[in-house]
Amino acid sequence: MNFRPSKHDRAAFGKLANQYSLTYYGTVLPSEENDYVPVRGLTASPEQVDDNYCAGFVSGVFTQILQRSHEIYSRDGDTKKLSCTIVAVDLNDNLPHLILGHRGEHNVLAADLISYLRIYELHPNSFRVSIANDFTDKFAIYSSMSDSEEMAMLLQPDIQAMLSVHFAHFDYEFIDNKLYVYSGHEHPELADLDKQVRVAIWLVNRIADIDFSAYGHGNPTERE
Repeated sequence: MNFRPSKHDRAAFGKLANQYSLTYYGTVLPSEENDYVPVRGLTASPEQVDDNYCAGFVSGVFTQILQRSHEIYSRDGDTKKLSCTIVAVDLNDNLPHLILGHRGEHNVLAADLISYLRIYELHPNSFRVSIANDFTDKFAIYSSMSDSEEMAMLLQPDIQAMLSVHFAHFDYEFIDNKLYVYSGHEHPELADLDKQVRVAIWLVNRIADIDFSAYGHGNPTERE
């Protein structure tokens, strides 16, 4: 891939890159070169434009940050523009597909995107752990019923509390060994980007402490 300077919000992303000693690249341009690790997840599209791409290690965790935009098709056939900021981090475990879509304004992972997947909004009673009312008031939980046991591992009470109290304005996607944190603010400030990075790193470290074997399914990295 090649890169060129991004047109918008360069100052905020540049400051963030400097704060965390990341490399700031700019706008991602396809080419025959391959020096870019693609950021995938639910928002990935052949038509996507990725701006303000930054990458590097934050507290020992490989982290990618960018702005993504492209048109998506709604369930009624109309098109609309998707625009979001994404923080993508590596996880230590291979996890099932889980989406936490916040119910407030600037929701990125709306039903228009999720409707293309074979996952559904799950009722809180589907899980072995207790799902707090204030968590379900702020987040819709999307996954497969076959993965509900693994979901119980992730939605620990302290994780629910941290997200619902401090980081309820983001959307979250866990898939395989990746975590994507999404923000729908069109022109994020440095403080917004910093919070997005901090919650991503906190989740990586917190998930690393979970004893998956205690739930009788073994470590998710062993799942077929």
